[in-house]
Amino acid sequence: MMEPPASTAGGRRLAIVFAVLFVLLSAFAFVWGGIVTAGVRERAVIADRQLRSTAWRMLCAASASGAWPKDLASTATVACDTLPGGDGRWPGSPAEACPGGLEPWSDAWMVVLSLDPKGVGAPRLSAGGKATGIGTLETVNGWIDAYHQAVFAGNSVPATP
Repeated sequence: MMEPPASTAGGRRLAIVFAVLFVLLSAFAFVWGGIVTAGVRERAVIADRQLRSTAWRMLCAASASGAWPKDLASTATVACDTLPGGDGRWPGSPAEACPGGLEPWSDAWMVVLSLDPKGVGAPRLSAGGKATGIGTLETVNGWIDAYHQAVFAGNSVPATP
């Protein structure tokens, strides 16, 4: 039996080393991707709770004062147990807004408030570019828009507190 030339045996070893290295790097990338994805999902759940809690407090503040809050800090102490009925367009209780209970407000939250520059439109909430659950931003901003249309419609400029 004839031995393969040395260059073929060395090439075969090199191919095996590259194949093993490729498999190991692929496994590492898969595991690392899972870790990163789990972290993003965890932060998205936190952002959702913060958005829902903030939206509820904003609705309470608007109901109490007749105007939208100008900053998130002003909603920190706002509390109410119910809101006037919106026929399902906005939540009627904190439990509907944020199942499991409202989050205590913190200035370190991911929530960002954007006000209408003309002062006539509803404010918008976002998570400052962070991940949220599917549909959460649309849901909370839908509550705010619906409340704005129902309560502030026809006002040229909502009253300021």
